[in-house]
Amino acid sequence: MNKILVTGASGNIGAPLVEALRASGADFEVMRSKAVVGSAAHVASFSDVPSLQKAFAGIDTLFVLLPLVPNKLQFARNVAQAAKAARVKHIVRTSGAGADPQAAFALPQLQGSIDQVFGDTGIATTFLRPAGFMQNYSGYMAGMVRAGTVYGATADAPQSLIDVRDIAAVAATVLTNPQAHAGKAYTLTGSEALTDSQRTQILSDVLGRTVNFVEVSQEAGTASMVQMGMPPSIVEWLSSLNALIAAGYAGAVSLDVQDLLGRPAIGFRQFAHDFQGALL
Repeated sequence: MNKILVTGASGNIGAPLVEALRASGADFEVMRSKAVVGSAAHVASFSDVPSLQKAFAGIDTLFVLLPLVPNKLQFARNVAQAAKAARVKHIVRTSGAGADPQAAFALPQLQGSIDQVFGDTGIATTFLRPAGFMQNYSGYMAGMVRAGTVYGATADAPQSLIDVRDIAAVAATVLTNPQAHAGKAYTLTGSEALTDSQRTQILSDVLGRTVNFVEVSQEAGTASMVQMGMPPSIVEWLSSLNALIAAGYAGAVSLDVQDLLGRPAIGFRQFAHDFQGALL
């Protein structure tokens, strides 16, 4: 028996993961932060250990997807404490590419510290470490795409972005056979490393109109986040992400998606075709 609980079930990764688990016939439930009419989801808060422990009761395999918030590390500690108390057997955690508590950049350092929290529980763990998401273009960057100019503080350096549908497919594969992946860490990237300019050229081709990329300085990128009212820790993490991309550390391509799914990772052109409705 393998009863699964999915946290973050309504997000970019969680929503397609729920679809994949449902299609596979897996025995799973979801956790939400508040009750939803017509939903039998467990209601719990990452800031409330007792509510987490109650939600995790009777769960064999736990999928952990934590929000990017200033107290993300404390949320991880709360989940780890509750999982141990509830006797969860396996944790599958969505982390980030390059996660390392000793990393030179703030965001992978945070992700590595969180991975260490779960690794120290003594519970069997599997870490999924995805690169940046293609769906950023159809999400918070969609307005820029529609306006015809994408701005970025990444020095137009290559990135091996991944489609979140591939992350979900990998997560479903691991969750439905967790024992085969115990103690493993998978780096999840797309099958190609493209620059911002190359991606906007693909968007131009698919959308039938020009989409340009304009590079801005690291300082300007950070200043814009501050002006948007982001918390200082979030600004630090996202600025560090821009810095590591600009330094050339985000272009490596991993074959883990292909090895786990038996097919190549979704390419950016396919993503652009599939999501063009959000970008027109």
